[in-house]
Amino acid sequence: MIIDSSYLFDLMANDPDAFAKGTELVERGEMQWLPTPVVAEAYYGVATARSETTEQEVRNRLLGYPRVDVDEEVARVAGILLAGADDRADGGAGVGANDAYIAAMAEILDDAVLTDDVDDFTALGVSVETY
Repeated sequence: MIIDSSYLFDLMANDPDAFAKGTELVERGEMQWLPTPVVAEAYYGVATARSETTEQEVRNRLLGYPRVDVDEEVARVAGILLAGADDRADGGAGVGANDAYIAAMAEILDDAVLTDDVDDFTALGVSVETY
């Protein structure tokens, strides 16, 4: 399972549905991968003036997940997925580069993205699981 920032943020907010989904994944032995773009999104969220979450809380939440880094293959697949989404939307799907990287990781690992932001990942054409 590829973790999106929406899931991570919901876990940090003690969302019972996100917590139940995490428990389910652990019980069935599902690997939960943390894309490095999600790491960036998490620290961006902490750095904004609107956040009450501390950097230490984010660092502690991120510790238990193995990372998937952006490399040339991920960048190549992300570009292809984003171009396809934009073409299907007649020029502008409105999907950001970070979501394209996350979707590419799901595509490469033949896994689903665990998210509450279904629309962007559906537009990119990857499997999505929600909670």
